[in-house]
Amino acid sequence: MRIDRPMARRRPLSLTSLIDVIFLLLLFFMLSSTFTRFGKVDLAAGGQGGAGPAPDIFLTVDGQGLRLNGLTMDLEGAAEAVTDLVGKGAKTALLLPGGDASTQDLVAALDRLGAITPLQITVAR
Repeated sequence: MRIDRPMARRRPLSLTSLIDVIFLLLLFFMLSSTFTRFGKVDLAAGGQGGAGPAPDIFLTVDGQGLRLNGLTMDLEGAAEAVTDLVGKGAKTALLLPGGDASTQDLVAALDRLGAITPLQITVAR
């Protein structure tokens, strides 16, 4: 005796749950993104090698802080000292990152010094 099984009917696929998942993912990525404003630091390419004029100000950035012409100080103190030196006629500065200086230290120094003075800052390596 033969028994026929009823044919399985395919139900239509519901897209409601897919839309919900996409909306939740969109909401998650929007809320987890950062809304900080990124600043820019202007960098210029160096010129030809060779002995040029000596810089008026020599800055060194390392893990301990900033050294201005050999004197260790914090960033705010160095900014005030550089402003005083610019008032006395300094036009150029050489910024040398130390071995243990982070990129953030270098960018913070460039940003702070570039914002307060019309000083031409050269970064050495």
